[in-house]
Amino acid sequence: MIRPRGCLDYLKLSWWLIVHQGKSLLLATLLCAISLPLNEIISTALLPEALVQVLGLLLSLFLGFRYSQAYNRWLEARVLWGALVNHSRSWRDLLVRVLPRQLPLSWKRRLLQEVVLLVWCLNAQLRSSKGSAVLLPEPVRELGVKIGLRNLSVQSLLKRMAREQHLLRQGGWVDSFQSSEFGLLQQAFTNVIGGLERIRHQPLPASSTFFIRGMTWVYGYLVFLKLDALGHISAALLGWLVFLIFLMAERIGTFIERPFVDARFALPMDHFCALISLDLLGASSPLAKPSSTKGPWLR
Repeated sequence: MIRPRGCLDYLKLSWWLIVHQGKSLLLATLLCAISLPLNEIISTALLPEALVQVLGLLLSLFLGFRYSQAYNRWLEARVLWGALVNHSRSWRDLLVRVLPRQLPLSWKRRLLQEVVLLVWCLNAQLRSSKGSAVLLPEPVRELGVKIGLRNLSVQSLLKRMAREQHLLRQGGWVDSFQSSEFGLLQQAFTNVIGGLERIRHQPLPASSTFFIRGMTWVYGYLVFLKLDALGHISAALLGWLVFLIFLMAERIGTFIERPFVDARFALPMDHFCALISLDLLGASSPLAKPSSTKGPWLR
């Protein structure tokens, strides 16, 4: 997740955006360069006085809508991850409250480990791209093997947790009321996971993205022509910079609407998972220490 902490961090972030959008920015630069000798002809045909103003108003409305929708998705994902942290703590406290002391300590430990594995598997699933294998950290795979789970997935762990609750009820370790408490808490886990998967697999419509991107290109180009028509090279340079800034601003909205994919704009899910691991397994667990990341903003 991006959290710049100084001028250098902002410069690094800006450079990453420029490199990432290199093809689009280069194409816009070529378009501006080609238009310089033809400015009088093009501006006469494309620059009615009201056109730039109307397009500017429309673009501000659509970009505002785009950013609003993207931020709402990002914020909802953050709230759901916060709920996942709270549910994990509630699971830990429920085990302490209802499970008798006679229950083997290894069983209690396993019930906590399954929740830790669940959140790490969810993390990896949300990050993975369509069609690619879900890559789990080595400590997660080792913990799965330790409790007898070699093929880890979100669904297999939810089923495993349900079976554990059935065994607790069948063995008389919990009564019917306590068993229903476990069931309600697992249902809360399932609801949060479903919400995160919905955000991951249901992006904003591609048609709206295409329309806003096209309007950004048209408006940015017209702004360049209008400033270049003033006749000063400094005005043309300013128009070119405004054109590029509009293109980059539009693309940032696309990054924000995907809160799990790109590490620079995604939520710090490793830190959420490490926090849950710390709360449930203690500081001695290797999963309680978030992996080091590159870049001053990835903290």
